[in-house]
Amino acid sequence: MKRHTIEHKGRVIPFVLQRKNVKNINLRVCQDASVMVSAPEKVPYDYIEQFVQKKAAWILTSIYKVEQKKLLTREKDYKSGEIIDYLGRQYRLAVYPVSGKEEACLNRGNLYLRVHDINDVSRKEALLSSWIREQAGIVFHDSLDRMLALVNSHFAVDRPKITIRDMKTRWGSCSWNRQKITLNSRLIHFPREQIDYVVLHELAHFIHQKHDRAFYAFLSLLMPDWKSRRKSLRGESDKQV
Repeated sequence: MKRHTIEHKGRVIPFVLQRKNVKNINLRVCQDASVMVSAPEKVPYDYIEQFVQKKAAWILTSIYKVEQKKLLTREKDYKSGEIIDYLGRQYRLAVYPVSGKEEACLNRGNLYLRVHDINDVSRKEALLSSWIREQAGIVFHDSLDRMLALVNSHFAVDRPKITIRDMKTRWGSCSWNRQKITLNSRLIHFPREQIDYVVLHELAHFIHQKHDRAFYAFLSLLMPDWKSRRKSLRGESDKQV
């Protein structure tokens, strides 16, 4: 394996080239944001470099998404100054000691944590998680009301129950026979447009259970830009919707 670099719009992109017994050139961005390229022995390096150059924009986008994912999943100390993602925006955490009621609240671009002991990481995490889950319930139900109105303009669908939980492999799921949809709690970190897409996607399954042509035609009718909304979510490669 050899290390190489290309340059794209002022950005240097390092990549590792591995010569293998394969038919085609393969490129992937790994979970540590490194770029791996495998290519047949007989393919000239100049051709490989041109291939990587053509993929440069996609590579940079993929690296950005990997780095954003790390920010969302890394362990936090919940100290003042840390960044918290909420509804597609980044808010700076402000932690203050209080002798009275402990709480988390959003005000003027800052997310405040008021706690008895500012060094109690588990308590700060619990307060913030409780606030985020509460907000998720409000935001997700609001999205359900709006997306259900879209669906009901064409088909009569009863209002399903929402279940919110952390899911490792999906952004949402539908149990149409049980009148229930389940949403990933981590959706609250994304803009409302992406949340609306997931909710509408699951509601559409009440009309079309399979991911067939009729399903996507119905989705396109109600949300013509659904593909662009899905694109951001697809950056989380281990989750589906």
